[in-house]
Amino acid sequence: MLALGVVLLSVAIAGSPASARVQAVSGRAGASGSLAGTNRVTYSNYATCAKARAGHASCLAIRRNVFVNGVRQHSLTPATGTSFGASALRKAYGIRALGTRRKVVAIVDAMHSGSAFADLTEYRSTYSLGTMDNCGADGEALSALPAGKNPCFVQLDQSGLVNQSPATTDTGWAQEIALDLDMASAACPHCSIVLVEANTSSFADLASAVGVAAKFQDVVAISNSYGGPDVTESRVPQYGSAAASGIAVVASSGDSGYGVSAPASFSSVIGVGGTALFTDSTGAWSSEQAWASGGSGCSILNPAPAWQDPQVTGCAGKAVVDVAAVADPATGVSVCFDGQWYSFGGTSAAAPFIAGLFTVKKNFGSSAGAFLWQNQASLHDISIGSNGRCRPLNMCNAGAGFDGNTGWGSPNGAGAF
Repeated sequence: MLALGVVLLSVAIAGSPASARVQAVSGRAGASGSLAGTNRVTYSNYATCAKARAGHASCLAIRRNVFVNGVRQHSLTPATGTSFGASALRKAYGIRALGTRRKVVAIVDAMHSGSAFADLTEYRSTYSLGTMDNCGADGEALSALPAGKNPCFVQLDQSGLVNQSPATTDTGWAQEIALDLDMASAACPHCSIVLVEANTSSFADLASAVGVAAKFQDVVAISNSYGGPDVTESRVPQYGSAAASGIAVVASSGDSGYGVSAPASFSSVIGVGGTALFTDSTGAWSSEQAWASGGSGCSILNPAPAWQDPQVTGCAGKAVVDVAAVADPATGVSVCFDGQWYSFGGTSAAAPFIAGLFTVKKNFGSSAGAFLWQNQASLHDISIGSNGRCRPLNMCNAGAGFDGNTGWGSPNGAGAF
């Protein structure tokens, strides 16, 4: 075992329950950290997917690694006090609605995760979110929920066929998938979930997956937790077609600070920025600030959507961000992946949570973007934090009212959705 560089031990980490068992795997400590008793606790952030190449997107999940005395930790239970679980996240944002089985949130990602349903089941069990059934038979063409009592999980390939293979094809995207499913469940526990997995991370394949998600009966919102360089939306019309059919199409704004990321830059897409979230001693929302690495900017390739006012945004084209939620890995969320618990961040955490909120009430009429803007008073206005240098200044500096990096703000209940 030592020859493989792996050891198992039980330790108590500062900020986590002393009873939590931890599996430690040797690794390199990050640059920042703190001393906890005789143990040196450090942290590093790890992007689970490689940087996108031309014509492709990258997932935007960031895993926050914890090291004790230089040894990377894998928790067998979620670390309370160091990241937000489902219950804590719902309390912080004042979410009470639960949704129903016939309200479906779609998740679009690339590649295939063989542990997706098992990981989601563990997450839902841990936070008492209720039973979810794994619906459909492997290889079946499925475009609607089968009859049943419990919410459904449906895992489709980009051809619309159920894929329940246990073989994971890309561990980076599989971690993204785990994060997305957990966040959608946290926002809308009683909603069904359809995961559509593109064959590759190309925009062409991801757009095809969006088209499959849009045709699935009862889909209310589609989450896209990935991004790449800005492109003209007309090249991938599936996003606009989904929005035109009355679906809330949301996407992460990016994890590289000020700069434009597609598909959040598309005129039909609601862009979701990132924040650092803080609560008081009761777990209620206390404050938020713009996350320093959240994406923002003005597209020069895609026009402003009808719901955005250029006089407010300062952008002639699409302002990337409309709304925001927790994304800073330092105030991250608990995620179960491949039987282990981790803390994650990135705007990949924010987008599926917002998609879940649009789904939980299904109250936005024909345009989710217009409804959000009309009900921006139901959001927490975020007025501090910066993600870079820019012109106009509001595109990278949070302030009162609309700003480029957090839009109109973060959830304060589900009234804006």
